[in-house]
Amino acid sequence: MSTAPSLLIDLAGVARLAGVQRPVASMWRSRFASTSDPFPRAVSETTGRLQFEAQLVADWLVRTGHGNNPEAREDAAAAAAPADFSFADSNAVAELEALITLYVQTDDLSELTHSQIEDAAAEVDPLDDTLQAEILAHVRRGAPWLTYAMHLIDAAYSPSAALALVTRRHAVSHRATGSAGPLVADAIALVVEATLALVGDGTTVTLDAGDATLSSTLASKLGDDVSIVLPAESDSRRVRRRLLVDGRWLTDAEEPATRSVVVARVPSERSDDVAGMLRAVDEVSLSLRDSDAAVVIGPARALVDSLVPADERARADILRSGRVRGIARLAAGLVDSASRESLALWVLGEPVGEVTPAQRVTAVADLTAIPLTPAARADLVSDLIAGMRSGRDMRAHRFRFAAFARTTSLQARSGSLVASATRKPASTTTDATELPVLLDIAADAVRADLTPIEISPDSHDAPRATSILELIDARHLRRIQGTRLNPDLLGSEGLAVVTSSDLDNPASIGHARVDQLAFATQYPNAQLTRPGDVIFRTSPTAAAWVDTDGSKVVAYPARVLRITAGDPGGLVPEIIAADITGAASGPGVWTRWMLRRVAPHTVAPLRQALADIASARQDLEARAARLNDYANLIVAGATSGAVTMIDTSHAADAASPQ
Repeated sequence: MSTAPSLLIDLAGVARLAGVQRPVASMWRSRFASTSDPFPRAVSETTGRLQFEAQLVADWLVRTGHGNNPEAREDAAAAAAPADFSFADSNAVAELEALITLYVQTDDLSELTHSQIEDAAAEVDPLDDTLQAEILAHVRRGAPWLTYAMHLIDAAYSPSAALALVTRRHAVSHRATGSAGPLVADAIALVVEATLALVGDGTTVTLDAGDATLSSTLASKLGDDVSIVLPAESDSRRVRRRLLVDGRWLTDAEEPATRSVVVARVPSERSDDVAGMLRAVDEVSLSLRDSDAAVVIGPARALVDSLVPADERARADILRSGRVRGIARLAAGLVDSASRESLALWVLGEPVGEVTPAQRVTAVADLTAIPLTPAARADLVSDLIAGMRSGRDMRAHRFRFAAFARTTSLQARSGSLVASATRKPASTTTDATELPVLLDIAADAVRADLTPIEISPDSHDAPRATSILELIDARHLRRIQGTRLNPDLLGSEGLAVVTSSDLDNPASIGHARVDQLAFATQYPNAQLTRPGDVIFRTSPTAAAWVDTDGSKVVAYPARVLRITAGDPGGLVPEIIAADITGAASGPGVWTRWMLRRVAPHTVAPLRQALADIASARQDLEARAARLNDYANLIVAGATSGAVTMIDTSHAADAASPQ
C-alpha cells in the first residue's frame, strides 16, 4: 500500500527552495517533461494548487543543478509542510510553535513518549501562559508534527530562526489579518529606535504590542540590563514563546519598576475598529505614571486622520491628558497584509521641566511620502523625542520633519492632527520678542549690499498658517494644472516652457520653448503664467519657484498656484515657494502643505524687500562669477607660459618710506 509523502510543497514553495522566481518553477515542469530526468510529478492538489513530494523535488534540484540552492535537500522542510498541516490554521501554527519552543527546553524531545511530552510541557510552563495548552492539544492530535518541527529547526539552522520562519509563512497564508498583519522591517526598526531613545537606567519595557517579531527584535536590541514585562491580560502567548526561544527572561509584571516604557501596537485583531483601537491607546495612556513613556504604532486612520464625531471625541480625550508628545504620519506599505494602509506613530510621556498644560506643545510630522531610510528614522525619532524636552532644548534642536503644535489646539482640531506639519525655517524656533533685535543686526551686516527695509518694533497679529486646501476653499488661492505638452512641439524659439525638472535649477528655464501659434492652436484652453504665479511640483521632492515675469507655459506634472489679486488672504508668492520647497512630497500631500501668511499692510513692503534682496544676490553672484573667471584665466596663463606674472610686492616695499 502506498503512503502519503511526509512533506508536500507547492510551486511557490519550490521557487523559495530553489531561490528562483515563481514562473521559473512552473517552466521546469513543462520544459523537462519529456526528458530523461523530468521534474517530479504532482502527488495531489489542494485548493487549486498542485502539491509535490518535497524530498523528490529537492533531490531533482541538486541532481540537475537547477536553481540557486545547492543545499536544497537540507532546506526542504523550510519550504514544505506535512500533508495534514496548513500554515493558514492558527491553532496548528500555535502547536508547531509550541513544539519548537519545548524543543529548546528539552534534551531530546523526539525520544519522549506522548505522556512524557505532556509532563515536560507542564514542567517548563506550570502556569500555562506560554505553551502547555498547545502541547496538550497536539498530543491529543497524536503528535503528528513532532518530526516536522525537528526538520524545520535543522532547515532554519536554529529554533529562533525556525519560529521566525513559521511567523512569516503563517502571515503569507493568512492575509486576512489586514491592519493587524506583520510590520515590515522599516516599521519595526522605527519602533525599536523610538523605544531605545526613551530607555534609561532602571527602565522596564512593557511589550503590549502582541507582535512576536517586533517584540523579539526589540528585546534583542535592549540588552540584558533592561527588564521586559508582558502584561498578564494581553494575548501574549506567541510573544512569550518567541522570547523564551530567544533566551530572554521575562520579569514578573507585578514587580515595581522605577520607570516603564510601554510599546503598544494597534489593532491586535483584524476585527478591531477605530473605536476599539482608541480604547486600547487610552488604556496605555491611563496606565502611565509621571515618569513613564510609551510608543504606540497603528493605522493613521485612527491615530491621525479625520474621524467621525464619536471617535474624534475619544481621541480628543486621549490628547487632553497632555501625554501625547509626538505624532507622525507614516507612508503606506508598512504592513504586509495591508499594503495601502498608512501607519502613524505616537510618543507619550511627561514633558521635562515645569510646563503648564496650556503651554505644552506636541511635535507633529507628516512622512506620508518619505521612505523610512535609516537617516529618516533617526531624524524623525530625534524630532519626536524633542517634544519631551525643555523649552530651551526644543529651541536648540534642529528639526528636519516635525513642527510644533499647541497640544490644546490638537485637542480641538476636527481634521488631521498633522495638518500643520511642515518644514520650519530655523528662525521659527526663535522667540518672536527677539526678532526686532536680530533684524537690526542682520540689516547692519548687509548694509553694504543693499538698503535695509525700515521696520518698527511694534508687534501686530498675523494670520495663522493655513493648509493649501483651506486657502483654495476660501478662494484666496487657485490651483492651475500644467499642460501635457507634445514633446515634438518643443524648440528653441517661442514661449518659455517650465518643466518639473527646471525647478531644481531655475536658471535653466527658457532653454525649452514652444511656438506661440502652435501652442495656441493645439491647447486653446491652456493658461500662461501671470507675474507672481508660484510654479510647483510634488515629486520626487517638493519644489517651487516664483515667476516674476509671467507669460510662460507650465508643462505637466508641474502645476501653478495663483493668488487671488482681489482677496490674497495675506499670501505672498515668495513665502509660498519657501514653504513648499522641502515639504513632504508625494501624490496628494500638497493639499496638507501649510502656508504662512502676513498682515495685508505687510505684503507690499515685504515683496519689495525680497525683490531687492534677490536683485542684490544676482549682482553678487555675477561678481563672484567674474572673479572666478579671472582666477581661472590667471591660472591658465601661468601654467601655459602664455603670460608672465609680475611680482609687485617688492616695488611696493621699495616705495614705502623707511
